Amino acid sequence: MTTARLCAPAYELGEYADPVTELPELLADPEAADRLTAPAAGFDTYRWSDGQVVELMAAAAQRTLGEAGVPGDEVDLVLLATDSLPRDRSAHRDVAELLQETGLTRATASTLGLMDCATAMAAVGTAASLVRDGSARHVLVVSGDLADHATGGERVVAGGAAIASDAAATALVSATAAGLPVLGMAHHAAPEPAPGEPARRQLAARVAAHRELFTRLAARHPVRPEEVRAVLPSNFARNVLEIYLSDVGYGGDRLALGNVGRIGHCLGSDPLINLADRLAEAKATGEEQADGADRLVLLGAGISHLAAVLLGARPLPAEAAG
Repeated sequence: MTTARLCAPAYELGEYADPVTELPELLADPEAADRLTAPAAGFDTYRWSDGQVVELMAAAAQRTLGEAGVPGDEVDLVLLATDSLPRDRSAHRDVAELLQETGLTRATASTLGLMDCATAMAAVGTAASLVRDGSARHVLVVSGDLADHATGGERVVAGGAAIASDAAATALVSATAAGLPVLGMAHHAAPEPAPGEPARRQLAARVAAHRELFTRLAARHPVRPEEVRAVLPSNFARNVLEIYLSDVGYGGDRLALGNVGRIGHCLGSDPLINLADRLAEAKATGEEQADGADRLVLLGAGISHLAAVLLGARPLPAEAAG
């Protein structure tokens, strides 16, 4: 069976950067502002765009294909994980223009949704399955959202645990290009909290959901917390994620949230953005990839959905043509 590799993650942020303290929602709620900008949460800047989401997607996709060394016309399938395409037939035109601009002339495009910020990780898992069983050789996963569309313009999201930013991220899931092996994937859905449900009960439900997700992941591909080098999650406040993930053994330094202050919560794109930055930093510093824990976890968290992708931390080289 083919080993699927996650290759060349890349991203494009909204072209404008503003301090979160200038958001009307936080100006009107000093208590929320203090909570989200405190060191325990870490939000400082958010990004926004006045363009279309496919413009951000195209820039990220071109970067991924160039770094992976795979021509666009060799990509079989494009999976779009987004809630920001138009709700009418113009979405077909926008996606066709995206494919044309990025040279994806032979690719079939499809969208995934309904899982909020977990959708992109479900797309990576789906892409890996298609590559693994031979249905596709190269699948491009494209995530991206604009808050004006995905959240109805709201910037304070996730129950007040994050500040939404505009961005897109991409990665190639390939049978042959150099990349990190995709070892497993799990997802979990739980009912959305009922209006007025006590905060303590909501917290307990979220902790239980994360526990169930990681139980499923370990059942499908046995992995222990000490084998995981880092969890690259949705960019929520660190103190919130520490509660969720420490319960399953993934707190502390292995929780990679260094980007929260710089970029905010880029909705479903966060895990791929965090992975792209981690790989770039490792390359720049010459970090030794062969030592220590040899797994990475990408974690996408939506309102009532969670999805995790387990990766090998040691990249596989490109396979020779033919």
